[in-house]
Amino acid sequence: MKKAVIGVMVLASVMALSACGGGGKEKEPTPEKPKADYVYDTVLLPERKSEVSPFIYGEFLEHIHGCIYNVIWSELIKDRKFYYAPGEAGLSPWKVSGDVESSDECYSDNGHCAVLKEGGSISMELDLPAGDLTGYFYADGTGTVEVSVGGDKKEIAVSGAFKKYTYAAAGEGGKQTVSFTCKSGSVKLDSLSLMPADNIHGMRKDSLDAMKELAGTVYRWPGGNFVSGYDWEDGVGDIDKRPSKRNAAWFADNGVAADKALLAKNNFYDLIEPNDMGTEEFLAMCEYIGATPYLAVNTGSRSAQPKESGADLVEYCNGAATTVQGARRAANGHAEPYNVKYWCVGNEMQGDWQIGHMSSGEYVKVHNAFAEAMRAVDDSIVLTGCGDNCTSWTESMFASCAKNLDLIGEHLYEPSMNSYSPAEHMQAIKNNLDMRIKNHRDLLEEFEDASHVKIAFDEYNYLWKTNATLRDALGIGAALNMFIENADVVAMANYSDAIFTSTRNAPGAIYAKLTGGTTFSPVGEVLKAYAKNMQPYQAAVTVRQTDRDTRIDAQATVSEDGKTITFSIVNPSEKTVEINVKTPGKALRAISVSGTDPFGTTAAVETTESPAYLVSKPLSIMLVVYQIG
Repeated sequence: MKKAVIGVMVLASVMALSACGGGGKEKEPTPEKPKADYVYDTVLLPERKSEVSPFIYGEFLEHIHGCIYNVIWSELIKDRKFYYAPGEAGLSPWKVSGDVESSDECYSDNGHCAVLKEGGSISMELDLPAGDLTGYFYADGTGTVEVSVGGDKKEIAVSGAFKKYTYAAAGEGGKQTVSFTCKSGSVKLDSLSLMPADNIHGMRKDSLDAMKELAGTVYRWPGGNFVSGYDWEDGVGDIDKRPSKRNAAWFADNGVAADKALLAKNNFYDLIEPNDMGTEEFLAMCEYIGATPYLAVNTGSRSAQPKESGADLVEYCNGAATTVQGARRAANGHAEPYNVKYWCVGNEMQGDWQIGHMSSGEYVKVHNAFAEAMRAVDDSIVLTGCGDNCTSWTESMFASCAKNLDLIGEHLYEPSMNSYSPAEHMQAIKNNLDMRIKNHRDLLEEFEDASHVKIAFDEYNYLWKTNATLRDALGIGAALNMFIENADVVAMANYSDAIFTSTRNAPGAIYAKLTGGTTFSPVGEVLKAYAKNMQPYQAAVTVRQTDRDTRIDAQATVSEDGKTITFSIVNPSEKTVEINVKTPGKALRAISVSGTDPFGTTAAVETTESPAYLVSKPLSIMLVVYQIG
């Protein structure tokens, strides 16, 4: 057996070096010592260094395919507010039969509603979860509407001007047909809905519970590229009146033929944004899962509207009910301010792929106008500006916007090479992060007025090629270690993205099935382990290795009182490593995320209480929590 030495030094404060008490209890039999390729001697001594921001364990959400609708938002019916005329070939997801027309006299702020005369019917096939469902529709006219959910039929009498009618159904699960049929008379239907009965403010309870378990500390929303074409006003107030609009970030309006081609290849909500999940729903989500909201404002299509797009949204969220937007919020059902503290001014405005992209010389004026207008409403907010320190963009922001910046955003999507070994894959994201952190430190030296500005890696991941894999988890563990190591300049990090549908080929922390149920990816297991077990202060780490087989990545954190240390070890090798820890304390638990296939999309998660030995398995991330004294 080879032997290497890792020294993990957290220089001691004298009061924390009390010896462990012995006690008179008879010791349990010691388990057999595991076999290992290497033994690493490790020293842990408690002393606080830089404070680690809890927001490095953050998440990102964007209105893109498979992230919001049918995943977080629980609505099952597509095009429920009729963006397209019902039954319009190649566009509408609704099938029509019998006497069905379209009208522009609607309940919602959209162009169409469905007019059903006796015998007329609209229907669609849906993936339904098993269990109780609840639904409603708005109807105008006189007659009887039969609602059928997979054969569970209800007849509802309709009369008068538009009003809401509710129904309940029992979902058998799987593909089922949902239909609305006029049995007598003539009725207009609009703003139809069908959701699981256990939804939380319109959101899937199973998804929210999984996100709560993920323990992400801060969520950035609604994008991303999406925000540069988003009007926040469309996503507040009566959900059934909100307009459906195009997702302009990826799907410009190029006419009916183009739409038909897009809808033939994409999910309906790739193209059309129903505005069902807006600001109020996002803030309700954050409250339920226990996360801090981090809102982005549109400086793209609305770059000339710092008041309307930025300051008015701050007032809507944070203003007293006596203000114009605060009164609007109160009228929408939330009298007390939300007090949103963290705000992102724009998204990737350095990129020519962004709606409203402009030069840095132009954009610094836009950023300052937005920041000043937003802070005039609430001067306690924390602002992140668009950054890119691999180019001259951040230099321009620091030179011209320093007084209007608290954080500077860096987005990092590391190319994922299949030919890389797990260790090379891990090192690639570390190298990219290291370069950006060093560039940031250099700019702080150059621009004294910006010396207070820290980094928000508010989108980071590997480039999307597949679902999140075990080797991605190794890289994300090493990235978290690097954020801890550079806690003096890294204030936030948001993994992209927190959750996806299980049918989407994208690297989520969580995957949600359309018919109900969620699973954690290997990355999700690592993010959860760090968020739940890491301590609030950085510990000094010194690693000395005599071999090149393992290339492990290690980090340590310590509690404020110095009585708890959490030690993390990322092992991207095929070798087993015993960790021989010398510390004035004892191991309370070890959490291991591991697997045998680096490209595997599942991982084994083991928690060992009071472990006698610590073994870092091949292809694993292990966190060990110690009690000192």
